[in-house]
Amino acid sequence: MSEFLSFKAHCVLAFIFRITLVFYSNFHDKTFNVPYTDVDYKVFTDAARHMVEGSSPFERATYRYTPLLAFILTPNIFINENFGKILFSFLDILVTILIKKILALQNYNEKLQCTCAFTWLYNPFTVVISTRGNAETVTVLLVMLTLYFFLQDKFILAGLFYALSIHFRLYPIVFILPMYLALRDKSYVIPTKNQLKLVLSCVSLIIFLTAINYYFYGYKFLYESLIYHMIRKDPKHNFSIHFYMQYLFADKVSNVINKIFTFLPQLILLVLLSYKYSSKSLLPFAMFTETMVIVTYNPVQTSQYFFWYVSLLPLCLPRFGLTLRRSLYLCLGWILSQSLWLLAAYALEFQGLNTFMYMWIASLLFFTVNVKVLNDIIAYYKF
Repeated sequence: MSEFLSFKAHCVLAFIFRITLVFYSNFHDKTFNVPYTDVDYKVFTDAARHMVEGSSPFERATYRYTPLLAFILTPNIFINENFGKILFSFLDILVTILIKKILALQNYNEKLQCTCAFTWLYNPFTVVISTRGNAETVTVLLVMLTLYFFLQDKFILAGLFYALSIHFRLYPIVFILPMYLALRDKSYVIPTKNQLKLVLSCVSLIIFLTAINYYFYGYKFLYESLIYHMIRKDPKHNFSIHFYMQYLFADKVSNVINKIFTFLPQLILLVLLSYKYSSKSLLPFAMFTETMVIVTYNPVQTSQYFFWYVSLLPLCLPRFGLTLRRSLYLCLGWILSQSLWLLAAYALEFQGLNTFMYMWIASLLFFTVNVKVLNDIIAYYKF
């Protein structure tokens, strides 16, 4: 099909398909017990309603995002409730365009650019996430813009978009080390002009955004959108291998030893990956592997987190050395191990069965598969 349609036509077709799913979601939510719309979308909309009424978005319980997100989604209240879903779907298309542009900057041919971009555009996972009303695509777009301007040596713009990405979601903060190291010269001690441009523009905007939101919303903003995510304990079932321990010790205070064993492995891996892939040409791969590490090892892990590294995967495909057979085996293992966990979770939520132990075992299997996938991707990557 790609031979008969232009890249622009593919983008239009994919956007129309997403819009169709957005309007289908209204029918689905009214008809079936399990809703299509993400529960967070209702949280975003309620927070936006509070803003329209002149109060704080944090009046909505469980709203733990930047007030900018609620502000962006205020048209949900005075235009149409589907506005946010349509916006996220449109941002999906912009991400596709940026993927193609980033690959062009790395001198890949037109056909390869389109093929890699289509793995995002037509990926069922990305389509469903955005049309359900999940806002992760906003952060993904900001990360892509950061990388796009970074590769063009526009480091002030890269720093500003990087600051916005961190403001919306904390996870992109791990990219600072490979980005900073990619701009180093022979002296590791004295910052270069480009390093200063990147860091100062990023830090300045983060401080400004934090200050202005604190001015309007006070400590509630700091706690809900920043502090909460750093101290979060989620005893509810999720894909993380740590969830069962958090469930069993939900009423206990975490000690330092537990924190060290939880975060030290991923910290070591992040530092090693940053140094190993600290060049501009390898920066997309550094960002992909680091994102997969923080998701796989995170004490809380939900399906929407997979969106973070899936978005960076198309940028790495041109150098993948995995055979088609091995790739299919890894994909199959990833899907099956995830499905086993989802089966146990369904039995708990909808059948009332005590399947916590089965979910934990499934989490261990899923963790092992993720480590295997990452190991093979690194081992067979063409440098």
